[in-house]
Amino acid sequence: MKKFVYLILLVGFTGCQSGNKTKEPAQAETTPVQLVETTISVGGMTCDMCVASIEKGVNELQGISYVKASLNDSTAVVKFDASKTNLDEIEKAIEKRGYTIKSQM
Repeated sequence: MKKFVYLILLVGFTGCQSGNKTKEPAQAETTPVQLVETTISVGGMTCDMCVASIEKGVNELQGISYVKASLNDSTAVVKFDASKTNLDEIEKAIEKRGYTIKSQM
């Protein structure tokens, strides 16, 4: 009788192990990174809080790798992945914070 119980346990454990096989991870589709750097002229910046607000607003977007606003020349330098965001979205994020985009000459 003991051998029969051991046999049942052995078969049970062996059968359960079939679900523990490691599966190869699924390959995620990756889009190549298209880094673009641009300088945006911003109107309405008057203090360091304005600089911080612009940087925070732009950093909330997907694909932003670098943003640095400058009060001295009223610009924001932005480096972003063009496959995840675009210049129009970045400018809208700045305008949403109450600033204007100066036209580029």
